[in-house]
Amino acid sequence: MKREFLTLVMAGLVAVGLWQFGNAGVIQAKAWLAPKLIERAWQRTLDERKPVRPWPWADTWPVARLQVPALGIERYVLAGANGGSLPFGPGHVDGSALPGDPGSVIIAGHRDTHFGFLRDVRPGALLRLTDMYGYETEFETVTQEIVDARLHGISPLQSGSELVLITCEPTDNLPFRGPYRLVVVATGIAAGRLDAGGSDGA
Repeated sequence: MKREFLTLVMAGLVAVGLWQFGNAGVIQAKAWLAPKLIERAWQRTLDERKPVRPWPWADTWPVARLQVPALGIERYVLAGANGGSLPFGPGHVDGSALPGDPGSVIIAGHRDTHFGFLRDVRPGALLRLTDMYGYETEFETVTQEIVDARLHGISPLQSGSELVLITCEPTDNLPFRGPYRLVVVATGIAAGRLDAGGSDGA
C-alpha cells in the first residue's frame, strides 16, 4: 500500500513537471511566433487596406508601424492599450486620434519590453508612423519627461498632429514603482504615402 502511494506521488510529480515544462514551452513558442504573425498581418493589412487579425481568435490587430530610424527601432502598434494587446506590442489608446489622422495619436507600451527604448528618444529625434493605408507621417520629438500620472494629463490637440508615447518609469531611475510615467511627445513635420501600391515591401 505504501509503495503504491509513493508510486502515485511520484507519478503526480512527474505529471506536474511535464505540465509546467509544457507551459514554459507554450510561452516560449508564443514569444517566438506572435511577432512573426503580427508582421505578416501587417503586410496583409497594407495590401488589403483593412484590419487583419494576426491569429483567428486575436482580439487585437496591427493598426500602425512605429519606427525610430536613429535607434533602428521598428514596432507594430496594435489596436487597444489593454491586456489583450500590450503583451504582444505597443497599443493605440482608444479615444485618441487614429494613426494618419490629425490630432493626438497616443500609444502606450511596457517599459521592460516593447517601449524600453523610450529612455533613449531625445528631443530632436525623428519618429515615423505608418498607418494601415500606407500613409506615413514623420514626427520630431519635442519633449521626453517623467511625469506623475496623478497630476499630469494629456490635452489632445485641437489642430495639427502630434504623437505621444507613454510607458511606466524605468525602475533604474526610481527605487520604487509608483504612478510615474515616461512620456515622449513629438510633433508632425511631414506626411505622404509609401508608394502607389500601399505596401513597403518589408
